[in-house]
Amino acid sequence: MGIVRQYLAALGFLTRLGPAVRDPDMAACVPLFPVVGATLGLVLALPLALGLFGGHPLAGAFVYAVANLALTRGLHLDGFADVADAWGSLASGDRFFAIMKDSRIGAFGGMALVVALLGQVCLGAELLGVGRVWVLAFAPVLGRTGAVVLMRFCRDLARPGLGAMCLPGATGRNTAIAVAVAAFCGIAWAGIGPLAWGCLLLGVILYNLARLARKNGGINGDFLGAAIVAGELAALAGGLWLGRG
Repeated sequence: MGIVRQYLAALGFLTRLGPAVRDPDMAACVPLFPVVGATLGLVLALPLALGLFGGHPLAGAFVYAVANLALTRGLHLDGFADVADAWGSLASGDRFFAIMKDSRIGAFGGMALVVALLGQVCLGAELLGVGRVWVLAFAPVLGRTGAVVLMRFCRDLARPGLGAMCLPGATGRNTAIAVAVAAFCGIAWAGIGPLAWGCLLLGVILYNLARLARKNGGINGDFLGAAIVAGELAALAGGLWLGRG
């Protein structure tokens, strides 16, 4: 499977921007997850950088959040909400995953969706208000890198599903490639300081997600979606921690 086909497979799997690839080798696509994030980030942020909604940061951030939701089919937000529901239930083991698979959304899942969407809009508006539009482009990169790192630390906990197709690809080499891509994009688009703060925030989140997975004896695609959404929020928050100057 050539690198172009791997990229297209990952793009089609994680977003609406790519074609559906028949019988994709998702494990081979794992190191390209941050590249897909960079593609999505450019699509989301470039219109704003070119002046769309200039002078109206809240409107620009709202469009950014809605476009992100539409272009990812809500896949990652769904995982974020499912993990929140299962975590909030205080259940464990098979009961934990049964709650996660339930198509009905609970109170904790609803709150998680509000936090995620409101966080993207509010943090995005703050960044646009101080001219840091390219941090919005970096956020999808850090989110997908977070998913790769989480897979790396939980490769022995695979449960049946789409996540299990990806976990074997989180080798040390592939994880290092993903982290290197994120570091390059972070320095170029956000700066060293925001990159460092974003990674610190994400590290705390991934540690707790990994603990939750080990406590309940497995990891699935919902965990990866949660890592992506959390990573995006961490990048946006990290972009503001250096002040408004």
